[in-house]
Amino acid sequence: MKLNRQKILDFFKKSESKASVIIKDKAQASQTIKEALGKAVTNKSDLDGVWSKMVLLFAVAKDYVNGDYTELPKRSIIAILGGLIYFLSPIDVVPDFIPVLGFVDDIFILNLVYKQVLKDLEKYKIWKDAQTNFIEDVERRGI
Repeated sequence: MKLNRQKILDFFKKSESKASVIIKDKAQASQTIKEALGKAVTNKSDLDGVWSKMVLLFAVAKDYVNGDYTELPKRSIIAILGGLIYFLSPIDVVPDFIPVLGFVDDIFILNLVYKQVLKDLEKYKIWKDAQTNFIEDVERRGI
């Protein structure tokens, strides 16, 4: 099956448009992330090649929406949320209910988003590690 790359990208652009609206509503953005995470966990075996990337995308999106991490450029959070919205849609270029092939377009988009925001994700990982180290240090010292 040959995927129509342009058709997938056009669907993704629509998802990014939705993301630019959703990001203004913290509750709706949180709900979108929660729903996408639930779908991802349910379909983890189908997402094997992109799972670790998705976990990072979920984490940064959650921390951004919660206000814990605000160093993410707007274009990056919109791309990430757009990727999650695309992933959530059961009817996209390749409908998710098609065995084996159903997540091929989703994986393509999630990999694309990951590559687009890689530098921002690297900064986020440094920040996240620092948060974890700080908490462990405080617990160790009993402060």
